[in-house]
Amino acid sequence: MYGYGYQYSSILKSGGGGVAPFVGLLDSYPSAAAAYSLRLLRAAYSGDAIRVRRASDNAELNIGFVANELDTSALTTFASGTDAFVTTWYDQSGNARNAIRTVAVSQPKIVSSGGVITDNGKPSILFDGTNDYLQFADTAYNNYSIYGVYSNATFATLQVLLGKFLADYIRITNSSSLLINPGGANDFYNGVVNTQTLLTLNRDTSNDIKVYKNNTIFGSTYNNNTPLDLLFIGQANDIWFWNGKMSEIVLYQSDKTTDITNINTNINTYYGIY
Repeated sequence: MYGYGYQYSSILKSGGGGVAPFVGLLDSYPSAAAAYSLRLLRAAYSGDAIRVRRASDNAELNIGFVANELDTSALTTFASGTDAFVTTWYDQSGNARNAIRTVAVSQPKIVSSGGVITDNGKPSILFDGTNDYLQFADTAYNNYSIYGVYSNATFATLQVLLGKFLADYIRITNSSSLLINPGGANDFYNGVVNTQTLLTLNRDTSNDIKVYKNNTIFGSTYNNNTPLDLLFIGQANDIWFWNGKMSEIVLYQSDKTTDITNINTNINTYYGIY
């Protein structure tokens, strides 16, 4: 099942030899609707992180985890000095909402000329801003809590982190403002290009939506009860595409107000963002 990406992290999970059992983000904060990452998020997850396509011959391989992180050794061995692209970003939530793209020309990149693409020292997936995206099962979010680890290559264009069609998206505009539709928010984002960021969005049971950048709330709280329907990672309506990197996206179909700081801290402890 794992190919080159055999999951050695079971050694750490077992607690043998005095090593503490592995506890992932989703072990501490379960019931995610979908969870995509290049690190292991759940101790019971026995699948792979990603499936990749090698540019030289279009061969594909699943890449798993070693010591709870992406098996970059297996990835570079498979890429063999060429580029590799993500065909599937596996959902670690247990809900089988894998994010997939079968069309080669619009698959995001994970290896460039034999080297694993990184962001802030950790593996990351690069979207080209032109046509790259991944698609998962169409999911509507009423109350929600969404966490994204990413960086922008530019603010010269409109870009979508998550979206569906014109009515549903989380978009950063070319004035570096954040626009969430439905919701009508246009909160000043004050982003910096090529700088890894943790963006958190939460709509609580009163339909109040708050936006956090690196665990600090910004903009104004606003109220909207329209569900946010999501289908794509990295695009909306074949018009706006993500130009930059993504390392982790975790989506809950529930209000996580009481857990936001702890979830953000878990993510930041691993990535060292702020």
